[in-house]
Amino acid sequence: MKKISLFAVLTLVPLCGAMAMQNNQAKNNTNNQPTYWSVTEVMTLPDNTPVKMRGRITKNMGDNIYMFEDSSGTVMLEIEEEDWNGKTVRVNDMVTIYGNVDKGTDYTEIDVYSVER
Repeated sequence: MKKISLFAVLTLVPLCGAMAMQNNQAKNNTNNQPTYWSVTEVMTLPDNTPVKMRGRITKNMGDNIYMFEDSSGTVMLEIEEEDWNGKTVRVNDMVTIYGNVDKGTDYTEIDVYSVER
């Protein structure tokens, strides 16, 4: 009987570990998220949510603040100098933005950590 119990434990422990790992991978799977978040979707996301957006930077507002637009609307971006990664982007160039949602009591903007053309 002890052999059967030991066999069951030795069989179930790796199986439980594999199931937990698979569940954790499903939570972190970016395939469950949109390829790109739209401005409209971003406005509904909680603070600090990582986002990837595709659209155009339409205006430099000064002090590292930019207006970003896609087909669903506009949102402000905060892009520090180092986050441009040495790229030159002109107004209305199509870009991909990687950042985090920054929600305040009366605003939503994206803290950008990378820009791709």
